[in-house]
Amino acid sequence: MFLSNRLTSIRNGVSARSNYVVCQVAYGNSSSKAFAILSIMRKRGMIRGFSYQEGRIANKIKAQYYIYLKYDATGISVIDTLFFVSKPSRRIYISAAAL
Repeated sequence: MFLSNRLTSIRNGVSARSNYVVCQVAYGNSSSKAFAILSIMRKRGMIRGFSYQEGRIANKIKAQYYIYLKYDATGISVIDTLFFVSKPSRRIYISAAAL
């Protein structure tokens, strides 16, 4: 669930030409997965970077990621298309090298 919501947030931020998007995740396992995915996106040059903050909201520990979007010199987003290849109803497996 995390990944689909975050990718949608990034797509919406890109279409709105925002400098960054804020994504809230539950503290724990999903925050470590988010860190791994965002690290890969940063290494591949898809985003400028991200920052992480923890806090308490309604007596629950929440994590927030600030994802800084990347644009070229003309103001066009580096991310032009972002979509899922595999869905719960149809699993598709590819190697990391094919990405």
